[in-house]
This record gives sequence, structure tokens and C-alpha cells, in this order.
Amino acid sequence: MQSKGPFNLSSHRLDPLIDGIFAVALTVLVLEVKVPELEHPSSARELATAVAASAPLVIAYFVSFALLGLFWVWHHGLKDKVTRIDGALLSCTLAFLSLVCFFPFAAAVFGRYMIHGNLVALLVYLPLVGLLLAIQLLYFYLAMRRGLVREDLPAEQVATSHRINLYSLAVFLLSCTPAALILGIAAASACLVCSALLAYAGMRYRSRASVVAQALEPESPQAG
Repeated sequence: MQSKGPFNLSSHRLDPLIDGIFAVALTVLVLEVKVPELEHPSSARELATAVAASAPLVIAYFVSFALLGLFWVWHHGLKDKVTRIDGALLSCTLAFLSLVCFFPFAAAVFGRYMIHGNLVALLVYLPLVGLLLAIQLLYFYLAMRRGLVREDLPAEQVATSHRINLYSLAVFLLSCTPAALILGIAAASACLVCSALLAYAGMRYRSRASVVAQALEPESPQAG
């Protein structure tokens, strides 16, 4: 049954806000990459050295641009499966967008200090990516639980979207395990455990969705 709360609006009403915030965040990313100031503007060697010194910031820019672009496409893909936005989904969307706005700062910290071996920069960048993945997962999970997913979508397509969200966060946490060692064995172990639980939830949801789909299939006529 579709959620009937005091707040209810079409999912497409949020498109301008989402696209606008992503456009600004994607643009602000490049502001950290500045034109180097040279003591001798005619020196090719000095310019090459300065440009090489900016390489970490350039790499951080392109990686972050690709990630934000992926999140933009991913979020729109999930949002287009939702009929209406209630208070819970609006809260998830605003939290998601607040993290998108914070992304240029995290990218700047990562690009500026990671090259110097300051691993604390990872503790700014990686948790931000993880939170974005987690909110995507929560957004679609709430949409399913609150009956806000489009009724014309096949059940298997909805289940596949949810599994992708689960597996994506599981793979991310698994890949973050070495970085989590900065905080100690407990943090790394927590990443491994959470990754395993998410993967297990994805497998269980796949099995349950398959059973439901088989039960809904019309019986084939028996040969008489």
C-alpha cells in the first residue's frame, strides 16, 4: 500500500534541485586545481615541475568527477523507480545532497595531502563515499517498504536494484578494509563483518525474490 503521509510530492519535482546541486559540485571540484605561479615565467623546467606537483590534485579531480557523475546517474535511476516522495525519502534525498555538496572539500583534502603520505586524508574521503552509498541503499529500501515504488515495474527489476545497492556497499567496505587499519584492527574487522552481512543480505534477498517470482508465474497448461 502506498504511503499516505502529510508530505507527498511527485518524485520529478526534485529533479531541478538534484541536477543543480550536482552541477555546482562538479564545477567546484576543479577550483582546487590552480594555475601555478612561476618565479621565472619563461622557464619550461619550472613550469613542468609546477604542473607535476599539481598532478595529485588533477587525479583527485578526475576520480571525484567520475564518482559524482556515477552517483548522479545512479540516484536518478533509483528515483525514477519511485512514484512519489514522502517525508522519509525527502530526508534521505536532502542528506544525500548535503554529502554531494561536501564532496569538493573531501576531494581537495585527498588530493592535497595524500601525496605526502598523510593517510588521514583517506578518513575524510572514503567515509564520505561510503555514506553516499549507504544513503542510496536506505533511500530505495524505504521506498520499497513504504509502497512508493512504481507498480508497473517487474518485481525482479526492483529486487535487482536493491541487490545492486547491497552488493555495492559490501564491495566498497571490503575494499576499505586495508585503509581502516589506520584506525586499528577493530575498524578493519568491522568493515569485513559489515561487508559480509551486506553480501549475505543480498544473496538472501535474491533467493526470496526468486521464490516470490516463481509463485507469481502462471501455471503452464498441462498437456491433455
